[in-house]
Amino acid sequence: MKKQRIAVVMGGPSAEHEISLKTGFQVVSNLNRNKYEIFAVVVSKDKKFYLARSTAGITLNDIENFQTSPLFKGGFNPCNSLIVWDGVDVAFLALHGDFGEDGTIQGYLQTLGIKYTGCGVVSSAIGMHKILAKKVFEASGIPTPQYSVFRQGAGESDIKKIMAKHKFPVFVKAPQSGSSKLMGRAENEQQLRNLLTELKSECKSILVETAIIGGDEFSCPILEKDGVATALMPIFIKPANKEGYFDYNAKYLGESEEICPPPHDKETIDLIQRTAVAVHTALECDSYSRTDIILKDGIGYVLEINTLPGMTAQSLLPKAYAVEGGTFGELLDRIIENS
Repeated sequence: MKKQRIAVVMGGPSAEHEISLKTGFQVVSNLNRNKYEIFAVVVSKDKKFYLARSTAGITLNDIENFQTSPLFKGGFNPCNSLIVWDGVDVAFLALHGDFGEDGTIQGYLQTLGIKYTGCGVVSSAIGMHKILAKKVFEASGIPTPQYSVFRQGAGESDIKKIMAKHKFPVFVKAPQSGSSKLMGRAENEQQLRNLLTELKSECKSILVETAIIGGDEFSCPILEKDGVATALMPIFIKPANKEGYFDYNAKYLGESEEICPPPHDKETIDLIQRTAVAVHTALECDSYSRTDIILKDGIGYVLEINTLPGMTAQSLLPKAYAVEGGTFGELLDRIIENS
């Protein structure tokens, strides 16, 4: 039987470039070489494509140094990169952040007629934009923390309104960044002002969100089978940082406990799973996603959805799938089948 040709796409121009390279390496290393012919495609920070058609024995060092590694050719501009996609059956998207997770690469691949993993253009774009996603949650009757939008040109009166509405603490987030980058928690007025000033250079609109104090945080993956969204076992997040939230260090430097199955009753687990399915469905997602939820007083408040969950060794979707009895390689097969 002819092997499927899988191009694992990673990197990109976002703040999550390095995390994406690690995700891509994990995918390349764990795909079944008896079933697939595996290419590696790295997108540079200036949006050039670099291709390695031979990935047997490829290392993370090769991938992180794609511009000098002899395994890679490029960079190719998106408008003249057909050589990159020649013969590719499926593009496995290991990208994060803008360009990779926001519908841009999805639309590009659709114009080339290349199948790809994960959500489509519209659900990717909305899911990646935290403000737009919240509007969908509200319209769908899905609980989400109270929020305000601080736009470019906003002034002193807007800051005062935000403080009166939300009190402290609040979370301040760039709406199109993930992996807990370009965000922070403000405990007082000065910290709020500092974060708004810092993020103004990154985005036109900034999300300010009421902090849900004292709740339990969960992340619940969804994996479709035959087009039906099915929730995997939720992961209970127990950050070790003093602020008590799942920041970048908690996610990637081991400064948290990620407990799966969670030490909660069946009723709580069912609520988290139903909420994650509702979010996946409301945004018309495809194949797989992961929703972050904080539970307080019996209400599951949706923080955000990740339409292209990470696949590093520390990532939550592979951990939840392992609890279901599956291997990482089998998870990758499922994702490719869904494409």
